[in-house]
Amino acid sequence: MTRIKVTSTTWDKDRVSLKEIRNQVFIQEQGVDERLEWDKEDAKCEHFVAYIDNEAVGCARLVDNKKIGRMAVLKAYRGKGVGKEMLDHIKRHASQRRYTRLELSAQCHAYEFYRSSGFSACSSPYEDAGIAHIDMELRVFSQDENTSGQFNIHSDDKIYHGETPLEASGYFDILLSQCRRSMIFCLTDARHPLCNHGNLLSKIKRLAKINKHFKVYILIASYHPSFNDTPLFKLAERLPSFIEIKTTNDAISQHLTFDGSAWMDLYNNESRFCYSDKAKVKHFMERFNKWWAHGKHILDTKRLSI
Repeated sequence: MTRIKVTSTTWDKDRVSLKEIRNQVFIQEQGVDERLEWDKEDAKCEHFVAYIDNEAVGCARLVDNKKIGRMAVLKAYRGKGVGKEMLDHIKRHASQRRYTRLELSAQCHAYEFYRSSGFSACSSPYEDAGIAHIDMELRVFSQDENTSGQFNIHSDDKIYHGETPLEASGYFDILLSQCRRSMIFCLTDARHPLCNHGNLLSKIKRLAKINKHFKVYILIASYHPSFNDTPLFKLAERLPSFIEIKTTNDAISQHLTFDGSAWMDLYNNESRFCYSDKAKVKHFMERFNKWWAHGKHILDTKRLSI
């Protein structure tokens, strides 16, 4: 069992380790501009370092006794509980010092990670260093963690509008972070940017590894051989047990559903999202099942297109 140790520290004491982790994760991996990464806050805020076998593998900082930031885990050590250990340590640290509120700006794809640690969303998606983020908060001494339910699959029935590509990407990442069982794609054009979104492809690969019952069904109108070169179609070739693709001549809507609860509509320059609307999903699935029954498997189509 991996033993993780988290310690509180200062910039002067551990700047070498802190800079190395953040450089690898934010600057090299995510492409954040160095001028945005390094600021005057580092010298005066509280820092935290996570260790595995005496190697520094994660970090975070706390600004003004409340704002968690620059939280990062080296790629080779993700999925081992390092991030959760750091958050738990920071929450204990805040409680011991009688800080009443913690807040953070989370990358939208990490929404479920922070929600599961008690944080609640308190903003819409916005851009920070070219990446979709969302503000989240936690009341340190509250007995009822994460009571807002905003953006939660199975509880938030509000409809949200992604009016810009980045805002739509943020809402989509929040949805993907919570998906566990199924994805249904009904598409008029398989080249829509969100259909080949990097976090979507990563999520499908991750769920295929951990859930043998996970399924993706993709129904395409007006199939074209050029679709075969899209990342989503290439992934389907690698994971045929988890992803099925059919084409249809029926007039279908550009609509996606997740886990039988959430849905999203795609337009040319706008998207709509709802995280909990089982009635609409059920109604849509009744139509989708008819279209799917009359559809043609894409593998046969691809053979004909050669």
